[in-house]
Amino acid sequence: MSILEFIHRPNSPLRPIRGAWRLLLLVSVGAACLPGRASADNSYALDQRYGSIEFAVDSAGIFTAEGQFKRFRSDLMIDEAHPERTRIAVDVEAGSVDMFWPEGVTMLRSPDYFDVQKFPGVHFKSSKVEALSPDHYIISGLIEIRQIQKPFVLDARMVDRHMDSANKMEIADFVVSGALKRSDFGMVADQGLVSDTVKLKITAHILLNPADRAN
Repeated sequence: MSILEFIHRPNSPLRPIRGAWRLLLLVSVGAACLPGRASADNSYALDQRYGSIEFAVDSAGIFTAEGQFKRFRSDLMIDEAHPERTRIAVDVEAGSVDMFWPEGVTMLRSPDYFDVQKFPGVHFKSSKVEALSPDHYIISGLIEIRQIQKPFVLDARMVDRHMDSANKMEIADFVVSGALKRSDFGMVADQGLVSDTVKLKITAHILLNPADRAN
Protein backbone atom coordinates (compact mmCIF):
# COMPACT_ATOMS: atom_id res chain seq x y z
CA MET A 1 0.00 0.00 0.00
CA SER A 2 1.25 3.48 -0.84
CA ILE A 3 2.28 5.88 1.92
CA LEU A 4 -0.35 8.38 0.81
CA GLU A 5 -3.33 6.29 -0.38
CA PHE A 6 -5.93 8.35 -2.19
CA ILE A 7 -9.49 7.96 -0.91
CA HIS A 8 -11.93 7.86 -3.82
CA ARG A 9 -15.52 8.98 -3.22
CA PRO A 10 -17.60 7.43 -6.03
CA ASN A 11 -20.90 8.96 -4.91
CA SER A 12 -19.70 12.56 -4.94
CA PRO A 13 -21.08 14.62 -7.86
CA LEU A 14 -18.60 15.87 -10.43
CA ARG A 15 -19.46 19.34 -11.67
CA PRO A 16 -17.64 21.37 -14.32
CA ILE A 17 -15.10 23.86 -12.97
CA ARG A 18 -15.22 27.21 -14.74
CA GLY A 19 -12.55 29.64 -15.80
CA ALA A 20 -9.00 29.60 -14.49
CA TRP A 21 -9.73 27.18 -11.65
CA ARG A 22 -10.48 24.38 -14.09
CA LEU A 23 -7.02 24.86 -15.55
CA LEU A 24 -5.36 25.16 -12.17
CA LEU A 25 -6.84 21.92 -10.95
CA LEU A 26 -5.84 19.80 -13.89
CA VAL A 27 -2.14 20.50 -13.40
CA SER A 28 -2.01 19.55 -9.76
CA VAL A 29 0.96 17.33 -10.34
CA GLY A 30 1.31 16.15 -6.83
CA ALA A 31 0.61 19.50 -5.20
CA ALA A 32 -2.01 21.84 -3.78
CA CYS A 33 -2.58 25.44 -4.73
CA LEU A 34 -1.34 28.25 -2.56
CA PRO A 35 -4.17 30.77 -1.99
CA GLY A 36 -4.34 33.61 -4.45
CA ARG A 37 -2.53 34.63 -7.59
CA ALA A 38 1.24 34.92 -7.36
CA SER A 39 1.54 37.78 -9.85
CA ALA A 40 -0.39 39.74 -12.46
CA ASP A 41 0.87 37.56 -15.31
CA ASN A 42 -1.32 34.58 -14.30
CA SER A 43 1.59 32.77 -12.66
CA TYR A 44 0.77 30.40 -9.79
CA ALA A 45 2.89 28.54 -7.26
CA LEU A 46 2.00 25.06 -6.05
CA ASP A 47 2.71 23.62 -2.62
CA GLN A 48 3.98 20.05 -2.16
CA ARG A 49 2.58 19.62 1.35
CA TYR A 50 -0.87 18.44 0.27
CA GLY A 51 -0.05 16.12 -2.58
CA SER A 52 2.14 13.19 -3.50
CA ILE A 53 4.26 11.81 -6.33
CA GLU A 54 4.29 8.03 -6.03
CA PHE A 55 5.72 5.25 -8.20
CA ALA A 56 5.37 1.49 -8.48
CA VAL A 57 7.41 -1.23 -10.21
CA ASP A 58 6.96 -4.99 -10.40
CA SER A 59 9.73 -6.96 -8.72
CA ALA A 60 10.61 -10.46 -9.95
CA GLY A 61 7.03 -10.80 -11.16
CA ILE A 62 6.03 -11.62 -7.59
CA PHE A 63 5.19 -8.36 -5.84
CA THR A 64 4.97 -4.63 -6.46
CA ALA A 65 7.50 -2.25 -4.90
CA GLU A 66 6.18 1.24 -4.16
CA GLY A 67 7.74 4.53 -3.14
CA GLN A 68 7.46 8.27 -3.39
CA PHE A 69 9.41 11.52 -3.78
CA LYS A 70 9.24 13.73 -0.70
CA ARG A 71 10.53 17.00 -2.14
CA PHE A 72 9.33 18.69 -5.31
CA ARG A 73 7.95 22.00 -6.56
CA SER A 74 5.71 22.99 -9.43
CA ASP A 75 4.82 26.24 -11.18
CA LEU A 76 1.91 27.01 -13.43
CA MET A 77 1.22 29.70 -16.02
CA ILE A 78 -2.45 30.10 -16.95
CA ASP A 79 -3.68 31.63 -20.20
CA GLU A 80 -7.37 32.20 -19.51
CA ALA A 81 -8.12 33.28 -23.08
CA HIS A 82 -6.46 30.16 -24.50
CA PRO A 83 -6.73 27.31 -21.95
CA GLU A 84 -4.75 24.94 -24.18
CA ARG A 85 -1.70 27.17 -23.67
CA THR A 86 -1.55 26.50 -19.93
CA ARG A 87 2.00 25.55 -18.95
CA ILE A 88 3.29 23.36 -16.13
CA ALA A 89 6.85 22.97 -14.85
CA VAL A 90 7.77 20.42 -12.17
CA ASP A 91 11.13 19.93 -10.46
CA VAL A 92 11.66 16.84 -8.28
CA GLU A 93 14.62 16.29 -5.97
CA ALA A 94 15.80 12.81 -6.98
CA GLY A 95 17.57 12.26 -3.66
CA SER A 96 14.24 12.62 -1.82
CA VAL A 97 13.11 9.23 -3.13
CA ASP A 98 11.73 7.12 -0.28
CA MET A 99 10.53 3.53 0.24
CA PHE A 100 9.67 1.30 3.18
CA TRP A 101 12.73 -0.75 2.21
CA PRO A 102 15.92 1.24 3.12
CA GLU A 103 18.12 -0.88 0.85
CA GLY A 104 15.81 0.03 -2.01
CA VAL A 105 16.32 3.74 -1.32
CA THR A 106 20.10 3.26 -1.43
CA MET A 107 19.77 1.34 -4.69
CA LEU A 108 17.62 4.04 -6.33
CA ARG A 109 20.06 6.79 -5.34
CA SER A 110 23.03 4.85 -6.71
CA PRO A 111 24.76 5.36 -10.12
CA ASP A 112 22.78 2.41 -11.55
CA TYR A 113 19.54 4.30 -11.11
CA PHE A 114 19.01 8.03 -10.44
CA ASP A 115 22.71 8.66 -9.68
CA VAL A 116 21.67 11.55 -7.44
CA GLN A 117 25.21 12.82 -6.89
CA LYS A 118 25.58 13.47 -10.60
CA PHE A 119 21.95 14.13 -11.54
CA PRO A 120 20.17 15.67 -8.54
CA GLY A 121 16.93 16.64 -10.29
CA VAL A 122 14.07 15.23 -12.34
CA HIS A 123 12.23 17.79 -14.47
CA PHE A 124 8.96 17.92 -16.37
CA LYS A 125 7.75 20.73 -18.63
CA SER A 126 4.43 20.63 -20.42
CA SER A 127 3.97 21.52 -24.08
CA LYS A 128 0.24 20.88 -24.51
CA VAL A 129 -2.88 20.54 -22.37
CA GLU A 130 -5.93 18.91 -23.95
CA ALA A 131 -9.36 18.94 -22.27
CA LEU A 132 -11.28 15.73 -22.97
CA SER A 133 -14.09 16.78 -20.62
CA PRO A 134 -14.56 19.26 -17.73
CA ASP A 135 -12.91 16.75 -15.37
CA HIS A 136 -10.49 14.86 -17.65
CA TYR A 137 -7.29 16.27 -19.20
CA ILE A 138 -4.28 14.99 -21.13
CA ILE A 139 -1.00 16.77 -20.35
CA SER A 140 1.85 16.29 -22.83
CA GLY A 141 5.42 17.43 -22.40
CA LEU A 142 9.04 16.44 -21.87
CA ILE A 143 10.47 14.68 -18.83
CA GLU A 144 14.19 14.83 -18.07
CA ILE A 145 15.92 12.15 -15.97
CA ARG A 146 19.71 11.80 -15.82
CA GLN A 147 19.86 14.66 -18.38
CA ILE A 148 17.98 12.52 -20.91
CA GLN A 149 14.76 14.03 -22.25
CA LYS A 150 11.81 12.00 -23.50
CA PRO A 151 8.20 12.80 -24.42
CA PHE A 152 5.87 12.13 -21.51
CA VAL A 153 2.07 12.09 -21.23
CA LEU A 154 -0.01 12.40 -18.07
CA ASP A 155 -3.70 11.60 -17.63
CA ALA A 156 -5.35 13.97 -15.12
CA ARG A 157 -8.81 13.28 -13.69
CA MET A 158 -10.87 15.10 -11.11
CA VAL A 159 -12.41 12.33 -9.01
CA ASP A 160 -14.19 14.29 -6.30
CA ARG A 161 -15.43 17.77 -5.50
CA HIS A 162 -17.17 18.68 -2.25
CA MET A 163 -17.62 21.38 0.36
CA ASP A 164 -15.43 21.40 3.47
CA SER A 165 -17.72 22.60 6.24
CA ALA A 166 -14.77 23.43 8.53
CA ASN A 167 -13.33 26.17 6.32
CA LYS A 168 -16.39 26.73 4.11
CA MET A 169 -14.34 26.18 0.97
CA GLU A 170 -14.82 23.78 -1.88
CA ILE A 171 -12.30 20.96 -2.28
CA ALA A 172 -11.36 19.15 -5.49
CA ASP A 173 -9.40 15.90 -5.54
CA PHE A 174 -7.30 14.96 -8.56
CA VAL A 175 -5.48 11.80 -9.58
CA VAL A 176 -2.82 12.08 -12.30
CA SER A 177 -1.29 8.94 -13.80
CA GLY A 178 1.43 8.04 -16.26
CA ALA A 179 4.09 5.43 -17.07
CA LEU A 180 7.63 5.41 -18.42
CA LYS A 181 10.44 2.99 -19.28
CA ARG A 182 13.42 3.33 -16.93
CA SER A 183 15.71 1.93 -19.64
CA ASP A 184 14.95 5.04 -21.73
CA PHE A 185 16.94 6.99 -19.14
CA GLY A 186 19.91 4.63 -18.82
CA MET A 187 18.58 2.67 -15.85
CA VAL A 188 19.22 -0.84 -17.15
CA ALA A 189 20.43 -2.60 -13.99
CA ASP A 190 18.55 -5.56 -12.47
CA GLN A 191 16.39 -6.15 -15.52
CA GLY A 192 15.56 -9.66 -14.43
CA LEU A 193 14.53 -8.45 -11.01
CA VAL A 194 12.93 -5.04 -11.52
CA SER A 195 10.43 -4.33 -14.31
CA ASP A 196 11.33 -1.79 -16.97
CA THR A 197 7.94 -0.07 -16.73
CA VAL A 198 7.52 2.42 -13.88
CA LYS A 199 3.97 3.53 -13.08
CA LEU A 200 3.40 7.00 -11.61
CA LYS A 201 0.49 8.18 -9.49
CA ILE A 202 0.15 11.82 -8.50
CA THR A 203 -2.55 13.02 -6.13
CA ALA A 204 -3.76 16.45 -5.11
CA HIS A 205 -6.20 17.80 -2.52
CA ILE A 206 -6.98 21.37 -3.52
CA LEU A 207 -8.88 24.19 -1.81
CA LEU A 208 -10.85 26.34 -4.23
CA ASN A 209 -10.81 30.04 -3.44
CA PRO A 210 -14.45 31.20 -3.25
CA ALA A 211 -13.59 34.66 -4.61
CA ASP A 212 -11.84 33.24 -7.65
CA ARG A 213 -14.46 30.55 -8.17
CA ALA A 214 -17.17 33.17 -8.52
CA ASN A 215 -15.42 34.77 -11.54
